[in-house]
Amino acid sequence: MQNIRTSFLTAGVVLAARLLFIQPGIAQTALKVSNPVCAQFEDGPPLGALRLVPGEIVYFSFTAENFKRSETRKVELTGHVQVFDPAGISIFPNEEIPLITTLSEEDKEWKPRLRAAVAIPPIARPGAYKVKYDVTDEQSHQTASGEASFDVEAKFVAPAPELTIRELNFFRNQEDTTALITASYRAGDMVWVKFYMTGYKYGEQNSIDAAYDVEVLNPDGTTLMKQEDAAAEKSTAYYPQPYIPAVFNLTLKSTMSHNVYTVIITGRDNVGNQTATAKAKFQVN
Repeated sequence: MQNIRTSFLTAGVVLAARLLFIQPGIAQTALKVSNPVCAQFEDGPPLGALRLVPGEIVYFSFTAENFKRSETRKVELTGHVQVFDPAGISIFPNEEIPLITTLSEEDKEWKPRLRAAVAIPPIARPGAYKVKYDVTDEQSHQTASGEASFDVEAKFVAPAPELTIRELNFFRNQEDTTALITASYRAGDMVWVKFYMTGYKYGEQNSIDAAYDVEVLNPDGTTLMKQEDAAAEKSTAYYPQPYIPAVFNLTLKSTMSHNVYTVIITGRDNVGNQTATAKAKFQVN
């Protein structure tokens, strides 16, 4: 009889647990985000295959669903949007988007759309940029998040672990984007020179302190012209600028002999205490 009594008691506990489990209640629907859009202008169509360029603004928006309405139909949401370049570096501080409103009886199907506008840095890496976004329902204390992406078309300059001068080339005009295959000029011409500096170190607030010297050598190796601190870059920014573009010109004297001359660039990184040198030759015909 003892075993039978125990069996009945166990069954009673299981039955009570099942009754407790099926007690009616109101389940909280999970907050979610949907329909993220990256656009070229506010409330514009999705970018699709369109690529933005440095200096442009990406207009991003997304929808929040299953948010809580209070008894007075109040809605209180807080969104965040942050954009990262292809190297995973944030290009702008995490932007907070507050949304507080009171709905009317007719707004039962309303879904809030949270918006942000983020400027692409004027000197930025090319490739796929990632948008991380989230929203918090301040009444239900739920958070939902998502990711989106867009592409940026920009100049690629290979990074370097130390100060490096890249793509030291000659051009016919300042606006030219294609370097001369054969750097050949006439006496009296203007010579345009372009290059990039990378691999410098950053100070506080991603500060840059760099400069370069220019020297031109005669065919026999003696100095024809030399200018120290031909240009300098001193700046601070939220986004660490990946490289420094440089451009300058030389006006050739009409009396210059027909020969080969050498341009020497000496770059200096005053934050990292580094120097780098590059050389290139041009012909005077």
